[in-house]
Amino acid sequence: MDNLPLKNDIFDHINEGVYILNRQGDYIYCNQAFLKMVGATRGEALSLNAFQLIPEGQVSSSVAVQAFEQKKRLTIINNVVTPKGYHYRQLATATPIFDGQGEIVYMLVEMVRLDLFRRRYQQAILQENENTIVVIDPDAKPENQKECVIAESVPMVRVLEMAAQVAATDSTVLLLGDTGTGKEVLAHYIHEHSSRASRPLVEVNCAALPENLLEMEIFGYEKGAFTGALSTGKEGLIEAADGGILFLDEINSMPMSIQGKLLRVLESRKSKRLGAVKERKIDFRLLAATNQDLKLCVENGTFRSDLYYRINVVPLEIPRLRDRREDIIPLALYFLELYCQKYGRLKTLTRRAMEQLRQYDWPGNVRELKNAMERLVVTSASGVTEIDQIPEFLLTEAHSPEETRMEPEVPDWRSTSLLDSDGFSLKRYLEDCEKKVLSEVLKTCGSTHKAAKFLKMDQSTIVRKKQKYGL
Repeated sequence: MDNLPLKNDIFDHINEGVYILNRQGDYIYCNQAFLKMVGATRGEALSLNAFQLIPEGQVSSSVAVQAFEQKKRLTIINNVVTPKGYHYRQLATATPIFDGQGEIVYMLVEMVRLDLFRRRYQQAILQENENTIVVIDPDAKPENQKECVIAESVPMVRVLEMAAQVAATDSTVLLLGDTGTGKEVLAHYIHEHSSRASRPLVEVNCAALPENLLEMEIFGYEKGAFTGALSTGKEGLIEAADGGILFLDEINSMPMSIQGKLLRVLESRKSKRLGAVKERKIDFRLLAATNQDLKLCVENGTFRSDLYYRINVVPLEIPRLRDRREDIIPLALYFLELYCQKYGRLKTLTRRAMEQLRQYDWPGNVRELKNAMERLVVTSASGVTEIDQIPEFLLTEAHSPEETRMEPEVPDWRSTSLLDSDGFSLKRYLEDCEKKVLSEVLKTCGSTHKAAKFLKMDQSTIVRKKQKYGL
């Protein structure tokens, strides 16, 4: 090893696995990244021989052994399973080093995890496109990954900061937002950053069960409470949340009869099973979520006003995805990575594809984006690595960059010819009006800060719309 122009401290600072064999196939060097990949110590690795690792009677899948046999540089892709059962795909390249007589003296092997390679490639595209830095944890494993909160935009950063702040307390939090904005993900975020993180987060979807079953699930029941009841009775979800957090999703769908019982529990911190005589003292924190305007529900008589004021302690409203466009690409790349690992694919997005994603309004919010990325991974041709264009069926309302950059004359909507036209779109008409007004205000004010003040809007919204319309 002393004859090789290599130093341990240099190769131990690169992310790719590197090892070197001598002409007999003995491992004479390996770096830290390689040891991490195979889950071995340096001593264990250096005691191995590449030829002796091949089971008798089997053809070698080792790129090093194949390169020895063919006396040329080879690259293969392997499916790897670590001793801990973690699966990943690996790109391995073996480069033979010859002496003056044309015989192999050493074999240099480089190993790259394809998931990390894809991340770095995608990061380079982002940096070129937006001068954005993306922090990647190379030790992250898909089985340990949880759906995370992406907060690059100013509105979402503010929500996340407030969530982190209230997580440290025991206050009731009401999560507001359209369907698919990520209320459940934010509830998990609050739980993980709270003092109750080691205790359970019990989730209840109030819209998923009919009234009688929902009541039994939430409060539980005693044995003999009704025909067909378990002889042991059943613990309710409120009891299961003792010491932890109870998350009531779509609380606006909770029947009025159960709302009254829930209010009693919140006020007394005691719960009584169906058919029981005594109440049980429960220590839990409440998180609730709704995609409806609860004030309107109160006015319509479908939600109790006293319960509304009881749960509306700390309201957190999650913005729609189209109102936090800076998060679209980070979210898309996160889901792309998630599904590439799940299905064993290697996919990347070009800047053109990213721009298509950014221009789309995503009426289904983050959930729609997540589903779109999964569909993109599983339906794109297996031999295609770089995705340059998002298919039409995934972005039915997308605007092309060419459309965005146009400077159309804003028509008079009262025009008879306009109303008779099959191509008239109220949405497009309003966007044209907005673009013209914004363009004039920016020219007059000279800055997004002054324009935001004049239009009584957030500066971040002005910046986003300026980018959207190419002003």
